[in-house]
Amino acid sequence: MDPIKNLIAGADPLRSDPAVPDADEALRQVTSGLPMFTDSLPPNVLRFEHRKRRRARVAAAVTLAAAAVTAGVLVATNVGPLASGPAPAGTALPSASETTGPAKPTPSATPSATSSATATPAPTGTAAAVSWTTFTDATGQATFEHPLGWTVSQTPQTIDGGSYNIVELKNAAGKTMATLRLVYDATGGPVCPDPKPYQTLDSVIVDIPQKAAKLREHPQGPSAFVFRVIQGDKVYGSLALTDGELAPQTTTCGLYNGILGPDNVPFAQFGDTVWLTADGKDAPLTFDSVAEAKAYMGTQEYKDLKRMLVSLALQPAAS
Repeated sequence: MDPIKNLIAGADPLRSDPAVPDADEALRQVTSGLPMFTDSLPPNVLRFEHRKRRRARVAAAVTLAAAAVTAGVLVATNVGPLASGPAPAGTALPSASETTGPAKPTPSATPSATSSATATPAPTGTAAAVSWTTFTDATGQATFEHPLGWTVSQTPQTIDGGSYNIVELKNAAGKTMATLRLVYDATGGPVCPDPKPYQTLDSVIVDIPQKAAKLREHPQGPSAFVFRVIQGDKVYGSLALTDGELAPQTTTCGLYNGILGPDNVPFAQFGDTVWLTADGKDAPLTFDSVAEAKAYMGTQEYKDLKRMLVSLALQPAAS
């Protein structure tokens, strides 16, 4: 058996390698000799394992270097546009102190009020402001203002040594807005079996002297611009100059529009009609209600008429 054992032992490469320890000898040393670490490897195995580990470390280093280069390229690629481009609207880039410390909430900015010039629309029923001019009639006794675009026609005449005139005013559309009559005498008012209620919606006293003798005969209140309405089947209205009533009534058959005027000046009738009658015949203004008549006072037409009528000045004709 010894030759066969020796033959088998000789065929074992590990047994024939002097670097490989004998198993029996190793066992005897474990049990009787100094301790031997079982993780110790022969020198040739150690060199092989060392080469494998070194290759692994080199490969890992190369891999890490490649990854770092790739990451650097990606970071450079991503950072470039962010550094050169504008920040998105409504966001703020963090400062250096914010990046090193804990994140802090950023309050949203309150938009500031931006004032801009805007056109103001004209009120409903009004027109743009127009230029005005001053007119003096052919007799030299009446002067007033009127819008520049209105046309004036007059028929002056002399009766019994006095100067009289009829002045008609039309707007740019050709509508008769008012008439000034310097007359010798005034006719009496209408008679009706069924007087209607009336009221004064607007009144402004004008600075025009009145004939002293006529005031003694027929006491009157001061001359004034008035807007009066009669309530019949409709609401009829008129704008004119008239003398105030000392004892006004609540109903009427007709409202007279005229003033005494100063001494040596004819009677003056200045407005949209001489008589406003209860039946509404030839009424210059017609409304469905008193409220509608009051709303008319806010229109530019009303304001222009009122300004013109209030501007009247009367003086005797030059001798």
